[in-house]
Amino acid sequence: MRNMVTALIVLAATLSLGTQARAAPENCSIRDSALCLANKNCHWDGEKGGCEPGPAPYVDPCSSHEAEAICASDDTLGCKWTAEAKKCESKVKPSSAN
Repeated sequence: MRNMVTALIVLAATLSLGTQARAAPENCSIRDSALCLANKNCHWDGEKGGCEPGPAPYVDPCSSHEAEAICASDDTLGCKWTAEAKKCESKVKPSSAN
């Protein structure tokens, strides 16, 4: 009976250690977007439909404004309309932007 209890404890410990090893931070093969975003070494890529390693690429928040009037009226994000490119861009880009 004691051998059986000992074997069950060892089996439970082995299985729990195996689960923790698979959840390593460098492993970004996560299917859940919330769990992916909780991992600081990964980012969710909606176009590829999955969790990708590394930080998310910079996306200009003003690029969602497609009309000049909307772009000009946005004081919150600090957007400006560029006539040459015919698109809305941020006035100041963060230093982390590529």
